[in-house]
Amino acid sequence: MAVPSSDRARWPFLLSLSLSLFISAIIVLLFLFLDPSPGSLAFLPSRLSGSAPSLPPPRQQDLTPTPTRGSPPHSQPAEASQPTAAEARGESGSRGSDDDDRGTRGGEADGKTGTSVAAAGAGGDDEDLPPVSVRWETCSRLGRGVSSTDYIPCLDNVRAIKALRSRRHMEHRERHCPVAPRPRCLVPLPFGYRTPVPWPRSRDMIWYNNVPHPKLVEYKKDQNWVTRSGDYLVFPGGGTQFKDGVGRYIQFIEQIMPAIQWGMRTRTVLDVGCGVASFGGYLLDRNVITMSFAPKDEHEAQIQFALERGIPAFLAVIGTQKLPFPDNAFDVVHCARCRVHWYANGGKPLLELNRVLRPGGYFIWSATPVYRQEKRDQDDWNAMVTLTKSICWRTVVKSQVVNGIAVVIYQKPASNSCYAERKANEPPLCSKTDVSRFPWYAPLDSCIFATAVSSSDERNNWPVPWPERLNVRYASVPGDSASNKEVFEADTKYWKQVVSEVYFSDFPLNWSSIRNIMDMNAGFGGFAAALIDQPLWVMNVIPIDQPDTLPVIFNRGLIGAYHDWCESFNTYPRTYDLLHMSNLVGSLTNRCDIIEVAAEIDRILRPGRWFVLKDAIEMIKKMRPVLKSLHYETVVVKQQFLVARKSFWRPGKPASGSR
Repeated sequence: MAVPSSDRARWPFLLSLSLSLFISAIIVLLFLFLDPSPGSLAFLPSRLSGSAPSLPPPRQQDLTPTPTRGSPPHSQPAEASQPTAAEARGESGSRGSDDDDRGTRGGEADGKTGTSVAAAGAGGDDEDLPPVSVRWETCSRLGRGVSSTDYIPCLDNVRAIKALRSRRHMEHRERHCPVAPRPRCLVPLPFGYRTPVPWPRSRDMIWYNNVPHPKLVEYKKDQNWVTRSGDYLVFPGGGTQFKDGVGRYIQFIEQIMPAIQWGMRTRTVLDVGCGVASFGGYLLDRNVITMSFAPKDEHEAQIQFALERGIPAFLAVIGTQKLPFPDNAFDVVHCARCRVHWYANGGKPLLELNRVLRPGGYFIWSATPVYRQEKRDQDDWNAMVTLTKSICWRTVVKSQVVNGIAVVIYQKPASNSCYAERKANEPPLCSKTDVSRFPWYAPLDSCIFATAVSSSDERNNWPVPWPERLNVRYASVPGDSASNKEVFEADTKYWKQVVSEVYFSDFPLNWSSIRNIMDMNAGFGGFAAALIDQPLWVMNVIPIDQPDTLPVIFNRGLIGAYHDWCESFNTYPRTYDLLHMSNLVGSLTNRCDIIEVAAEIDRILRPGRWFVLKDAIEMIKKMRPVLKSLHYETVVVKQQFLVARKSFWRPGKPASGSR
């Protein structure tokens, strides 16, 4: 067929246009691939190459100097050593996580959330630095009765526990950290591990394979703690003392003691012997944040259940050493059938509660001595009456027996006047030497901590109702000097801005899948305060070699603990969705090996979740190759944030974690 002359006339024009478009496309591609400047990457939605907010972060060293703190003889830091010269084993690559309601098996996890760190683009001038050469190995041969998938180095030190001379005061449940060389092994995943059930459904049900411990189901089957339903463990909200459910129990306490004012006057609670932490879980509905704690293995994996549910929890015991909390920290302490002999050892366990309970705070005791008439229970009750009177605790209310249980509520004095009026100075008031002892590996006291306020002080009205106490205006800062308050105010402003403008906008994180967060160097708690409106909670950790700002954090209505990051934290593996570390690498590497720190980060972090490091680029360059050796996806944001995503890789296993 003949081609019309008009079409033949348009060919030169079409050929010229096509050639021009082709050349333009080549130029654009060359510009993008050969010029990694901020301008060439401006089209990326995460704006990874931009600058951080102009507000400078306050320096913690501007605060009042940290009091002298001791470490146990068995945990002196070892000198930092170089990584072993061997190749990291296993295949490279990683899988993401899927947060749909069905959950996802580790081997099937995929990047449906669109939060792949690698996909976020390049960032930082050390992109081509290779992983450090570390021979990572799976934790094994840990001792009889220790599960490698649930390994906690400082609580599973079988050799140290066997060498104990006594277990009378729960010494075997306290910390016994391995000495150098400290653990570098990686905890394996339980078979069939899945992406955790998202909050808030996780409060009521979790995947059985993630915490495959059936003993508690059988042991507490008549008390409605937890049941198994197919692939799930279900938490009906029952408990030994919660005959009508924990929701009704919480309501009952407020009915018999209206001054408790959940979520207003009562914001921070310490739940002793918490079981699976249903009490703390249901208090979240009332804007109450609870630090639930119990010893490891008293009831199989109860704290692991709590953390998998997305409820704040912590492994601890009131044995011979102080809890890692500041004085006068909690608004309420609660014990429902926690089986602690408060009057034992000269009453030291109750004196420890007195130390951490704020002046005017309440102790809620729901246990058999309150309402049973058996001789053993009545002996316990009479001993408790004598002890509480001696430390000036006032019995506010003792309820009638309802559905087989009863509750007694005590109140700690808000001033020191009662102590001076006692006929006998027993137990004695603590001396200045006792008061100055930092609660990290410190022995329990046999004395009473006097309150720091006088009867005429305006702080007798403390705490300020929630949520006002979170604000700068009401926070009590160490020293209360004008300069310290300025630093505190700048810290709050900085974190509010940087979280809004960088963390939420520029980070390749799926915030909807994040429930449990740990701030490894929390300062004033500004990071947690900036997240207060999100459906998550933050464990604020104050390292023992940093300024002591944990009292400020509790004054703000937040929770936290002291810790030494050269040791293992008291939590199960795979219990946090986000670990956040700000300006800590330098001081850590002066005291311990960064490889060991990375191994602990990996132990705590859930597969498919994130570690964020905010630090100088030199510190980022130290940490990034170590994380790469663990097969983490990493990206540097704005030259001061390292965002890393943990894969499902384990030594000898593919990155997907399939078995």
